Amino acid sequence: MSREDKPLDYQRRIRDTRTVAQRLDLDYLRRPAIMTLLRSRMSWAAVSAAVLLSVPLLLGVGGGRRALENGPVSESHVFYEARCEACHTRAFGGVPDTACKQCHDGAAHPAFSFDTAKITGMAPRCAECHVEHRGRALLAEVSSGNCTTCHGNLALHATGMKVRALEISAFRPGRHPEFSPASYKDQRPLRLNHAAHMPAEPKNIRGMKLPMQCVDCHVTNHNSPKNDPLPVTFDANCQRCHSRELEFDVYQVFGSKPTPAPHTRDKAKIDDFIRAAYRDLLAADPEVARRPLGSDLSPQPSAAAWLERVVHDSEDYLFNRKCVYCHAAEPMSNRVHRVAGRYSAGNTNGEPWLVRGEFSHRAHRAVQCESCHTAARASTKTEDVLIPVMKDCMPCHGGARAELERCSRCHLYHDRALEQNTRQPIEKLLKAF
Repeated sequence: MSREDKPLDYQRRIRDTRTVAQRLDLDYLRRPAIMTLLRSRMSWAAVSAAVLLSVPLLLGVGGGRRALENGPVSESHVFYEARCEACHTRAFGGVPDTACKQCHDGAAHPAFSFDTAKITGMAPRCAECHVEHRGRALLAEVSSGNCTTCHGNLALHATGMKVRALEISAFRPGRHPEFSPASYKDQRPLRLNHAAHMPAEPKNIRGMKLPMQCVDCHVTNHNSPKNDPLPVTFDANCQRCHSRELEFDVYQVFGSKPTPAPHTRDKAKIDDFIRAAYRDLLAADPEVARRPLGSDLSPQPSAAAWLERVVHDSEDYLFNRKCVYCHAAEPMSNRVHRVAGRYSAGNTNGEPWLVRGEFSHRAHRAVQCESCHTAARASTKTEDVLIPVMKDCMPCHGGARAELERCSRCHLYHDRALEQNTRQPIEKLLKAF
């Protein structure tokens, strides 16, 4: 083996402190640390930027406060959006009830004056139910959980209840009571037959074309915020078809000219109208008193006797044969009919059937009437209460379809009849904005 092919002898490096020290840069402590200096300057820059940015937040310059908001306020409170302290009277604290009552007088619960229940414990604060900063939503549209917290087991949260449903947890069968008074009877003194007005096959009776449509009689009141139907009256809805039911000329002394009596509850006014009509006819044509009446063979002995006879018989004909075509009445000995029913002079339209709920026809204006009032077409009696039952509402309000089953959709919490006047001068309100 030649010398070149022999492996070199490995010589181990001698490691001692002197040799290691010669390899170190002993001047590194004297040179500035760039990263350390940069970190220090960046820290001071960040603090300065935070201070500068907080100035517009504190002063509200350029809408800077909105960066601290949880979200936009409701539409009714948009005027206060730039003035947090109008509601948040305590810095970084919840809104107290006193702040709400500066503008609102939220009357106590229950919502209706005839309810006698009393809440045990503390009533919820305004802000617990009316949650702000959720966008331009209505504050009245509260979550159903705010209601079912108590009404899920009302016996644990109130005393003096007269309501039958003490456990309501959702708008579902078995979890919400039936609200329709369809099991009751409508005692109004009318003879109304919906089926006769809406037959299955088209008809023409006395010039009236049938079937009629619901809107022919139930006309929407466009001045009502909820588009409630106007009351059905004889003059507005019935007279065009039933004017013959007011004709009193039993002996047809007026000839073929129709002579309807006024449609009123004032019998004295009807008596005066009939007597005046025959008196005017007698003055215009005295010969009319010399003609026999009806099947009589001889005329009346005098004009005064003729007048009394036609007035008496015409009133009897009107009240006993004409009025009873539409009205349920009780005959009396002096031919004066007392209308049967539960009406009083100061409450001609009766009491509302749904006393614990609110309903808006405007919100349902796209829905055909018979889709909800399903029993109307087959109804033959006035006593039939045609208000929809719960199952008629379930196709739209059942389940979780667009949250249409919220309690606040149909029910109130505050008794608005007990609200007080909270109106303020506009100058004071604008100053607050």
